[in-house]
Amino acid sequence: MADSQDEMMERLAAHLSRTYKGLALACLHLPVPITLEVTGATNVTAIPAVRRVMEVTLDQPMPEEHQANLFSVCAYWLGAMDLVGILATAEFHAARAHSASACLLMADQVLLDLAGWLGSLDD
Repeated sequence: MADSQDEMMERLAAHLSRTYKGLALACLHLPVPITLEVTGATNVTAIPAVRRVMEVTLDQPMPEEHQANLFSVCAYWLGAMDLVGILATAEFHAARAHSASACLLMADQVLLDLAGWLGSLDD
């Protein structure tokens, strides 16, 4: 059982990292670009950075729908990060791991929507 728990935690960690990198890339293409540290980023630096993106979302000169998408990506990612933190420090439960995965899947979908809009700005 511990092996499957370790595998789930590894998959979640990799998914958190991929989603964070996608968010960082999207942030570079915002109307007012935001730079998130990617190389060398840790939970200690990434969590407050994503919180800060949430705080300044309304300052971005973009339609409300896309502000909401940016805010949502951050919220889903932070929620997944919180759940993974609980999984790492408390009793492991598969339902919690699946919840973290669901948060990341939602973040990825909203990030795709945001990226589509950001890509249309270049056309």
